[in-house]
Amino acid sequence: MRLMFSSGAGYSHIAPMLPLAQAARKAGDEVAFVTGPEAMRYLENTGLQAVSVGRPSDPAAAAAMWQRAREEMAGMTAAERLSHLVAEYMVGLGAAARLDDMVEFVRDWRPDFIIANLAERAAVMAACLVGVPYAMHAIGPPKSAATMERAWEVANGLVRQRGLDGLPPRDTVPYLDFWPEGLSPADVPWEYPTRWPLLPADVVPTPGPRPAVLDRLPYDRTVYVTLGTTHNARPGVLEGMVAALRDEPVNVVATIGRDGDVGRFGEQPDHVRIEQFVPQTQLLPAVDAVVCHGGSATVLGALAHGVPLVVSPLAADHFEVAAQVRAAEAGIVADSGDGILDAVQTVLGEQKYRVSAESLAAQIAGQPAPAAMVARLRELEVSIR
Repeated sequence: MRLMFSSGAGYSHIAPMLPLAQAARKAGDEVAFVTGPEAMRYLENTGLQAVSVGRPSDPAAAAAMWQRAREEMAGMTAAERLSHLVAEYMVGLGAAARLDDMVEFVRDWRPDFIIANLAERAAVMAACLVGVPYAMHAIGPPKSAATMERAWEVANGLVRQRGLDGLPPRDTVPYLDFWPEGLSPADVPWEYPTRWPLLPADVVPTPGPRPAVLDRLPYDRTVYVTLGTTHNARPGVLEGMVAALRDEPVNVVATIGRDGDVGRFGEQPDHVRIEQFVPQTQLLPAVDAVVCHGGSATVLGALAHGVPLVVSPLAADHFEVAAQVRAAEAGIVADSGDGILDAVQTVLGEQKYRVSAESLAAQIAGQPAPAAMVARLRELEVSIR
């Protein structure tokens, strides 16, 4: 089978799809992974055929665009901001700009099946324009039909300009969902209601060496502080999280990104360790709580290890994730400063948060592995051929 995977250029969008793409390649399928030119480096050493579609982004133009977006979204609710961001920017600008190039690649390469993610709508529209079946791959929590309604209006306008009456129904399109059932709200009409559970293989516990950063820490309990790979350079946010815990008798390990400046944190006591990067799957078995912004990879990683969370949401669907963590009693939503300190003390002091996180860990571990999903996709492709 010829499988085309497609993601936008952000590493946090590409990484969740790699286990399935690599499993397909290992099973003997021909795999192409399509992304933006600036993200080709993320596919080095993966063994996958990497394909660049679209033009490189202009940093100055991107900064101006996001400033305009922030101004437009001022005063909106978190749900309204997410809907506006996806519809007007991810679809109306990003996907629209690379749609024709995407269609050309799909027509030339002729995949049997396309797997896109929720932030990559150019591949979805190209699949429908060319007549190739597709599936959607999770990069975070599933989205409601109401949240994505405006995005579909914009996408329908784009395909109509190219001769298609409109996008076909999506009721039977598989949504490859690594989000545990215990986090997802009940009775929500989802954008893609046909949900196929999938193990998030890049975050589950795996054997590995104990990181040296954990050596000779003075306290019994350790808190991991991170803003993931996209938001770790936000001025003052990580600094505030670390400062909130600096005088608490717990070990603190903060990761700031491979390009982060450790010096910006100044001198720290021995129980506070600032690192650019530590593999999360090696660090999480040794920590007792995670403080983060609600990024999907961090939240799933913590929960896959049964570790409770303190979430201080920043943007996009972080607020949605935070609300789900709170509803599941797997953590607490907090602001910076004293709110984070109080929340950490609570999740460390009340056993119910650890119990809930461990229950979600069992759910995650029970989801089908990528190899099983490849076989299921192959059966589906044969049935609709």
